[in-house]
Amino acid sequence: MEKIIVLGATGNIGTAVLKNLQNRNVDVYAGVRAESDFERVRRFGATPIIVNFTNQESLNKVLEGKQRVFLVTPLMQNPEAITQMVIKAAKINNLKHLVRSTAAGADSNGQIQMAKWAGASEDLIKSSGLNYTLLRPFNFLQNYVNYHSQTIKEHSGFYAPNGDAKLALLDVNDLGEIAAIALTSDAHYGKTYELSGLAYNNAEIAETLSSTLDKKISYIDIPEEKAKESMLSNQMPEWMVNAMMELNYIIKQGWTAAYSEDFKSITGKEYTSAQTFFENNRNAFV
Repeated sequence: MEKIIVLGATGNIGTAVLKNLQNRNVDVYAGVRAESDFERVRRFGATPIIVNFTNQESLNKVLEGKQRVFLVTPLMQNPEAITQMVIKAAKINNLKHLVRSTAAGADSNGQIQMAKWAGASEDLIKSSGLNYTLLRPFNFLQNYVNYHSQTIKEHSGFYAPNGDAKLALLDVNDLGEIAAIALTSDAHYGKTYELSGLAYNNAEIAETLSSTLDKKISYIDIPEEKAKESMLSNQMPEWMVNAMMELNYIIKQGWTAAYSEDFKSITGKEYTSAQTFFENNRNAFV
């Protein structure tokens, strides 16, 4: 039975990968930062292992005896440094496959910072000599839970500087399903999958939330400077605010609304709809 380790196992993406690796006839290990995370991954049948993601020896140790690794990093500066260390650990331990979640538009010569960071990691992986699969998610439906659920509960609305532009919105569980498929097959070596989700504008999202919650939910389009001030006032680091504002700009231009067939081509299904997602996560908004 193959052994797979998920690095970044306690975030939204890593958790979705663990969930989808259940019942696939593999031994699953979850790299976590502390013992307090153990129960979060054990509920998906994964064996927790403490790892220091910034220490090469620690990564070398946790990848020992594994055949495949899934890697995702949080929004951070220069994630390619961790990518490079994981590549090194994978090669030392003769892993057969690396699956990496990056971001839509990944391009080390791209115009926005998030694209450059994602592209730098992809460049390292492509030149590593390892068998790899790259997953490029667009925007996540989970963002409405993570960033807007409080104002939806308290003020029956949410705020964003996106105008009336459509944006592709992916349920992270759809990414988790593709990751699990890739991690349990040799058929996806050298592949890059764009995972878009379905496209909506925020007014349509507000309408869907309204019908799901049985109350009027409003989308309030705010000026970009107001959004930036709000993020800074919430103690978000300036580098992160700048990266988020770049992303908001391209969303407002409608440049993140494309549709990719990759999920349907692999699974035979359509992406999870916003309506289904909000019905499944209704309790987060009440």
